Amino acid sequence: MATEASLNFKGYDVIKVVFDKPLGFSEGNFNINVNHLTHVDEENKNIFKSEFIVTISNEEKNFNLIVQTVGYFEIMGDVEQKVYDNYINISSPSIVYPYIRAFITNLVIQTGMKPIIIPPLNFASKPTAPVVEDNN
Repeated sequence: MATEASLNFKGYDVIKVVFDKPLGFSEGNFNINVNHLTHVDEENKNIFKSEFIVTISNEEKNFNLIVQTVGYFEIMGDVEQKVYDNYINISSPSIVYPYIRAFITNLVIQTGMKPIIIPPLNFASKPTAPVVEDNN
């Protein structure tokens, strides 16, 4: 019988921000692309990172925002594969994604633009993110 396990959120880092905006630009129609990737530690599969790269650009391609973030997680205890997959593909991105949404909205507002509100995502209904063995 498996011991009781829990998913521990150890925090997140914004590791890259690229922001290009024409002088005086304050609003537009935007294309928003969200990529999610999971990095599992090579030596301990219970330690993993949930990485997001959010890209926002306007139709004219003169506004460009890229935000890359990494959330850090650890599963405490042994879990069944189904629970493990849920932690990796649904729970962890669902925890990190709201931080990214808030960061982007606040960043955009602070530049004098009208807010860009990134839509919420339902990770339970999305295909699973690619999983990469990570040695760091």
